[in-house]
Amino acid sequence: MRLRGRMRLEVRDGGVLTAQRAAHNVVLRHGAELVAKLFAGVQGAGHIDTVGVGFGTETVGADAVALTPPQQAIDPAKLRAAVAPAAFAITADAPGAIKVAVTTPFDPTAELPGVSEAGLFAGTTLYNQVVFDPVDLHVGQDVTFYWEVDFPFDH
Repeated sequence: MRLRGRMRLEVRDGGVLTAQRAAHNVVLRHGAELVAKLFAGVQGAGHIDTVGVGFGTETVGADAVALTPPQQAIDPAKLRAAVAPAAFAITADAPGAIKVAVTTPFDPTAELPGVSEAGLFAGTTLYNQVVFDPVDLHVGQDVTFYWEVDFPFDH
């Protein structure tokens, strides 16, 4: 069994669910390196602290370090949001896996037409990537990302 993850995205406007997307997680080389450094207790390894959105339509290669930027000019800071420590929940009730669930808001502060990928970051290190059908994100919407990552054991 390998490390597995999945993401669900919900977009609400005035409390009404207007869009939902789901995709499987692809852990990138630098993401795996991050986990290894945390395992080894390497100082300054960092932890997941940011969610980002992008505009890619294909799964990136394992060595990717960034999500796909938009074709139009958008301030890169508007494509990222902090992930609070309270956004994480760890459970051991899944058979053969420890599950880390991340529930984090992404409040658009700019019009973001055609968002089609997302990822979690530790500082500037891109841990993973998910690609999904494009969705338009608008200022004032409530956008929430739900990630579940399974860390297998006993295999």
